[in-house]
Amino acid sequence: MRILTSRFARAKGEEGATAVIVVLCIIAMFGMIVLVMDVGGLLLRRRSMVNGADAAALAAAKSCVLAASADPRTPEQAADEWAADNVNGVNTGPTNILQIANCDGGTSAPSGYVSVRYQAPQDLFFAPVLGYPDTGTVTTDATAIWGPPGAANPIPIVIYSSSFNNCQLDTDPTPGSRCYVWEDNGNTTGAQSAFGLLDLRTDDPSRYGWDSVPGAQCSDTGSGPNDWIGDYPSSDIGNLPSNYPAPTYVCRSNGFQQSAWSLLEQLEGQILFFPVNRCYDTPVGNETDGQISSSVQPVACGATPHQYDIIGFVAFRLIDVLRPQQAQPTSGNCGPFTRAFPASSPLNLDTAGITQGCFTSAPQVIDPTSVSVTRISGGGPSNPQPVRGPDGPTCVGAPNDYCYDPTTRSVVWNIGGPAQDNQNYNVSFSWIADGPCGIPPGNNSSHCLVVDYVDIQIGGSGPTNGPSNSNIRAYKLCEPTSASTCAPINVPVP
Repeated sequence: MRILTSRFARAKGEEGATAVIVVLCIIAMFGMIVLVMDVGGLLLRRRSMVNGADAAALAAAKSCVLAASADPRTPEQAADEWAADNVNGVNTGPTNILQIANCDGGTSAPSGYVSVRYQAPQDLFFAPVLGYPDTGTVTTDATAIWGPPGAANPIPIVIYSSSFNNCQLDTDPTPGSRCYVWEDNGNTTGAQSAFGLLDLRTDDPSRYGWDSVPGAQCSDTGSGPNDWIGDYPSSDIGNLPSNYPAPTYVCRSNGFQQSAWSLLEQLEGQILFFPVNRCYDTPVGNETDGQISSSVQPVACGATPHQYDIIGFVAFRLIDVLRPQQAQPTSGNCGPFTRAFPASSPLNLDTAGITQGCFTSAPQVIDPTSVSVTRISGGGPSNPQPVRGPDGPTCVGAPNDYCYDPTTRSVVWNIGGPAQDNQNYNVSFSWIADGPCGIPPGNNSSHCLVVDYVDIQIGGSGPTNGPSNSNIRAYKLCEPTSASTCAPINVPVP
């Protein structure tokens, strides 16, 4: 009896321990939920806030660079406008500029800086269960500097002014907009053999490198591109000038260097400065600028130059570096699926394809010849096969039952056709959707750069060169905690 009592007493005493373990497990479970849901939401919010603060800092800097006639806004107004456009719910009042120097200083103070700070609330759904507030605040800072344009510490990869793919840099795109650029020996419409690598050396411009003399020898760069990309921004290079509107000749780095592109992948997520090349699709022979041959003759954009003509820099945030096999378009057949006509007319194939699960968004191409409306099995002479008429918005005419309108990408039904109305028919078509970089070129050595646009500056290193509305001074983002990114301007940490 004593033994039973002892066991019972021990069991009774362990009941409290089990309850403690259950409570601890519940707390740990809620902790994980908070980590995944609430902390994850804060991180996503911060990502959008970083983009918004970057855009705001650049907008404030641009308002300082431009004349009042070109941009009448104050730096605060410009920054708040761009922050609000990029982030929902961001707090834009009363003052979000932390520090600013030499705004509208003119040529007497051509360089300056501005730092901004923005906050936005983020709802927390599970944190209150653990005693935390139901709302968190995300805060981000950004700094932009400006100075004489046409100088940057660039990546040794050229961007063609005439071939931006879907990066419409000549239309003043919105900062943060995503686009892509192909870099290969087909990165223009011609059959050139260059892969877009540049010689950034500056120690002997009479023979090679950046701002080299026309017709320079342009000797082999060796491992230069690898070193400059692997050490970006390279302290050995520093800021390189542009002579715009006069030419700035830069030697082409010969050959394809896979290691250079592999090193570029390690810079994904960073803002990089790419030199912009000037060329002409059909030079007439009397140009005094643009890319040239070794005999100092103008070279068309589609041909292989000896020296590029760099006219400025474009800032991209590098998102991805893809080979053609990684950027292939997708394609497929949609259907057959049934639709009742004429009740379904016009039948938009983009919407129908999404409804059928053929694709998640409208594809770039629907093959007009593949669009088909056919009779479901059975029927006979009283329900003949639908007759397709010529492509277009209408199918009126005795022999036609339907047609395909390629403009609206819709099947249009003709009530007066021979096939019976108010019947179910099979619909099918084939489609092609671009990959992340459109249609890849045929060269397997090419690389696609998926980028977010930050800014572009076309202009020279003197304050009077370039168009007065955008290039009196250039501006860019920098990080004051890393002084080299703001050099040569000394920006205090806000």
